[in-house]
Amino acid sequence: MTTQYKNHSRKRTPWDCNTSLSPMETFIKSKYLDSYDYKHPFIKETMEADLLNSYEVTCCKRCASTDFKKKGFTKNGIQRYYCNICKRYFNVLTGTMFDNHKIAISEWIEFCLGIFRYESINLTSKNNKNSFTTSKYWL
Repeated sequence: MTTQYKNHSRKRTPWDCNTSLSPMETFIKSKYLDSYDYKHPFIKETMEADLLNSYEVTCCKRCASTDFKKKGFTKNGIQRYYCNICKRYFNVLTGTMFDNHKIAISEWIEFCLGIFRYESINLTSKNNKNSFTTSKYWL
């Protein structure tokens, strides 16, 4: 017996496959996508990099050495550092749950607040416009 799981995107509307939309469908789709984009900002468009760059780094996140130097920025604008002892790169998020994250921290916070309010995973995924499997994975 094969079971095939199919998860639908929260970004989709019922008429995504239609080429000609009525004015009402166009309006609803536009407003829905605006809401989706508001819930899922690009990290570069938020002030997240400014917040993270404001934290002072005192030692290497990998080997705890104090012999490191600034070495550019990540694609999201977060300051990168290079450790002269372990010869590896790190940033302020290295070794945290947000290491290599692609989702804005504000979205994670909103998800956690939903869980702390005892909302179900399904409801939290609908409120954040994530798929159910994403919400399960985040836990």
